[in-house]
Amino acid sequence: MGVNLFPAQFRNGTLLQDVEHALAESGLPPEALELEITENIALGREDGALAPLKTLRSMGIGIALDDFGTGYASLSYLTRYPLTRIKIDRGFVQMIDNQSASEDTAIVRSIIVMGRNLGLEVVAEGVETTAQADFLRSEGCHELQGFLLSKPLPKEAFEKFLMSAPAEPPEMTVETARLVG
Repeated sequence: MGVNLFPAQFRNGTLLQDVEHALAESGLPPEALELEITENIALGREDGALAPLKTLRSMGIGIALDDFGTGYASLSYLTRYPLTRIKIDRGFVQMIDNQSASEDTAIVRSIIVMGRNLGLEVVAEGVETTAQADFLRSEGCHELQGFLLSKPLPKEAFEKFLMSAPAEPPEMTVETARLVG
């Protein structure tokens, strides 16, 4: 389960306690939780963000850098933060089609290779076409998120969607579907 974090959650200093409480209350194992941070959380807040994230990671909780490539963070954040995954921003994915020029796909290719070289999982956000999915799969990115897989669904429709989906789609996994309601 992915949960987006916001700068305010680091400012109040209770992030660790809040996550521990939520895990205890829900019964969710730490390994099933992934906290998503954006580059703007990391920027200028390294002292306040890094320590709690390292502790959460040591508990088995995944840490994802969301919307990667759109902020002003240094690439060194990829090695300083206890990340398990980076998520390619949809703006880069949207430039991919059957006629894409190499310069339109260069950033996506680079992020995939960089993530792999750093031992991070890579997710492509905003995948809307089979051409995008095919390109990403051919480049080694097998985790996709976007309307190609499903539009946001209310709880009941999401449960039905999960029950009707094959156990494992060929050569890719469904990384995220949004619950609405």
